[in-house]
Amino acid sequence: MSNPNSNYFVATATIAAKLDYATKVAQRLSLTASNARALTLRAGQSAAGFRPLTDAIHRLSDITVSSSKKINTIAALLSKMSVEKYRADNAIKHFDAVYLNSKDSAYIATLDEVYKRTKERQKSLMTDYQKKIQQLTQELEAVEGELRSAAVLKTLCQVEASQAGALYQDALNNVAENVESIASKIKKQIVFSRRQVATLL
Repeated sequence: MSNPNSNYFVATATIAAKLDYATKVAQRLSLTASNARALTLRAGQSAAGFRPLTDAIHRLSDITVSSSKKINTIAALLSKMSVEKYRADNAIKHFDAVYLNSKDSAYIATLDEVYKRTKERQKSLMTDYQKKIQQLTQELEAVEGELRSAAVLKTLCQVEASQAGALYQDALNNVAENVESIASKIKKQIVFSRRQVATLL
């Protein structure tokens, strides 16, 4: 951990905040998917090729919302764990200072049991913390991989929009733009969060 006594709980709190925002943005993707479905129903046969794409947009939306919520929960837990770890690290630092400065004290050995328990707690917290960081990294990578399909979806939506009648073409193109725009905003939060996670290792 690069700076265990000051920065890591700030980083995890920042990640949690960014991913909370990503969850809210992901919910807009769900709205876009619903609007796309309603639009294709109104357009009828002229937008028949667009219908399977609305299912793909819904799938992307569902996965993104679900993953964002899961990631946000992990990040919030990490934030809480990092505060606990910070306290344990500080306690050990104070114990070490007392042991160093009072090594000749007649009663220094009375601290041994408490020191041992605190050290075990610190080790347990570190193990759990590292597992959660690994889990968070995997989840971030998974959702980022799903978001890559947004660019392909946009292109396919534009192709299908060009086949639709003039009445619906602009609206269908707007769906394509919305999908990519929303996915891009979510991806920005994910990329930022992955960079922040790297500072926790």
